[in-house]
Amino acid sequence: MRSVAARSAMRSRLPKRSCLWSPRPWLGRSVLACAALLAGPVPGAAQGEDGADRIALVVRDASRALQAGNAPLFLAAFERGSVPDFASFREQVTALAEHRRIASSVAAGPVEGGPEEWTVRVDWLLELAPKLDPGPLERRRETVTLKARKRGKRWKFVSLDRPEFFAALPRSVP
Repeated sequence: MRSVAARSAMRSRLPKRSCLWSPRPWLGRSVLACAALLAGPVPGAAQGEDGADRIALVVRDASRALQAGNAPLFLAAFERGSVPDFASFREQVTALAEHRRIASSVAAGPVEGGPEEWTVRVDWLLELAPKLDPGPLERRRETVTLKARKRGKRWKFVSLDRPEFFAALPRSVP
C-alpha cells in the first residue's frame, strides 16, 4: 500500500483537466455551443420529420422483412382494421414466407399527399423459389399503390391496391 505522500506525488504528475473544466466555465460552454451549431439540426427535432422520407423508409423496411421471410414484421407495416380483408392477406403473406425463398426489391415512386395521409406508388419486384425442393424461379413485378397514415409514432399502410401480388400460390401467366 502506498503512503499518502506517494499518492499525492502521483496526482501531481497527472495532466491537468482540459479547458472545459477550467476555472473559466464560460469557455467550455461556448465551445460546446459552437459544436452544436456546427453539427446542424437534429433530424426530426423541432421542425418534424419529412413524412415522404418516412414513408419511403417504411416501404424499404417492409421489403427487407419480406426478404428475410419475417411475415409478422412485414405485416406490422399494415394497419389491421384499415386494410380490406386483412385476415386473408395475412394468411397469404404468411404462407408465402413459409414456403418460398424471397428476394424483394422496391423502388418507391414519388410520395404524394399531406401531413396526415400519403400515397406512394411502388415498383415491387419479387423473385420466389421453393424452399424445400429445387424448382423454377418465379418473378413477379408490379406497381403497387399504398396509402399510409400516422398511427401514434409510426406510419402504417392503410390500403393496398394489389394484395394478390403477395399471394403464396403461383399466378397463372396470361
